[in-house]
Amino acid sequence: MDLGDLVLVDHPRHPLNGCQGKIVGRRGLRIPDDLWMLVYVPSRMRSFLIPRSMLKMEERSDVPPRTLQ
Repeated sequence: MDLGDLVLVDHPRHPLNGCQGKIVGRRGLRIPDDLWMLVYVPSRMRSFLIPRSMLKMEERSDVPPRTLQ
Protein backbone atom coordinates (compact mmCIF):
# COMPACT_ATOMS: atom_id res chain seq x y z
CA MET A 1 0.00 0.00 0.00
CA ASP A 2 1.33 3.38 -1.03
CA LEU A 3 0.23 6.96 -0.61
CA GLY A 4 -2.83 7.72 -2.72
CA ASP A 5 -4.11 4.12 -2.86
CA LEU A 6 -7.82 3.55 -2.31
CA VAL A 7 -8.52 1.12 0.53
CA LEU A 8 -11.43 -0.44 2.41
CA VAL A 9 -11.55 -0.94 6.16
CA ASP A 10 -11.82 -4.72 6.45
CA HIS A 11 -12.07 -5.73 10.10
CA PRO A 12 -15.39 -6.70 11.71
CA ARG A 13 -14.62 -5.00 15.05
CA HIS A 14 -13.52 -1.67 13.58
CA PRO A 15 -16.21 1.07 13.75
CA LEU A 16 -15.48 2.09 10.13
CA ASN A 17 -15.73 -1.47 8.77
CA GLY A 18 -16.73 -1.37 5.11
CA CYS A 19 -15.88 2.30 4.58
CA GLN A 20 -13.74 3.45 1.68
CA GLY A 21 -10.79 5.77 2.10
CA LYS A 22 -7.55 7.01 0.60
CA ILE A 23 -4.10 6.61 2.18
CA VAL A 24 -2.64 10.05 2.87
CA GLY A 25 0.21 9.14 5.23
CA ARG A 26 2.09 6.63 7.35
CA ARG A 27 2.64 7.19 11.05
CA GLY A 28 4.98 4.54 12.48
CA LEU A 29 4.64 1.04 13.83
CA ARG A 30 1.69 -0.18 15.87
CA ILE A 31 3.43 -3.51 16.44
CA PRO A 32 6.35 -4.95 14.43
CA ASP A 33 5.31 -5.30 10.76
CA ASP A 34 2.03 -3.36 11.21
CA LEU A 35 2.08 0.35 10.35
CA TRP A 36 -0.44 2.97 11.37
CA MET A 37 -1.88 4.36 8.13
CA LEU A 38 -3.47 7.80 7.94
CA VAL A 39 -6.62 7.26 5.87
CA TYR A 40 -8.90 10.04 4.61
CA VAL A 41 -12.54 8.87 4.69
CA PRO A 42 -14.67 11.13 2.44
CA SER A 43 -17.99 10.02 3.99
CA ARG A 44 -16.79 11.39 7.36
CA MET A 45 -14.79 14.29 5.83
CA ARG A 46 -11.78 13.58 8.07
CA SER A 47 -8.79 11.30 8.36
CA PHE A 48 -8.24 8.45 10.79
CA LEU A 49 -5.25 6.41 11.96
CA ILE A 50 -6.00 2.79 11.08
CA PRO A 51 -3.60 -0.19 11.35
CA ARG A 52 -2.51 -1.56 7.97
CA SER A 53 -3.66 -5.05 9.05
CA MET A 54 -7.28 -3.75 9.10
CA LEU A 55 -7.13 -2.40 5.54
CA LYS A 56 -7.35 -4.01 2.13
CA MET A 57 -6.85 -2.58 -1.33
CA GLU A 58 -10.13 -1.54 -2.90
CA GLU A 59 -11.27 -3.74 -5.75
CA ARG A 60 -13.10 -1.88 -8.49
CA SER A 61 -16.71 -3.00 -8.83
CA ASP A 62 -20.15 -1.64 -9.58
CA VAL A 63 -21.23 -2.01 -5.94
CA PRO A 64 -20.54 1.16 -3.90
CA PRO A 65 -18.97 0.70 -0.44
CA ARG A 66 -21.07 1.08 2.69
CA THR A 67 -20.96 4.57 4.23
CA LEU A 68 -21.78 5.52 7.80
CA GLN A 69 -23.92 8.56 8.49
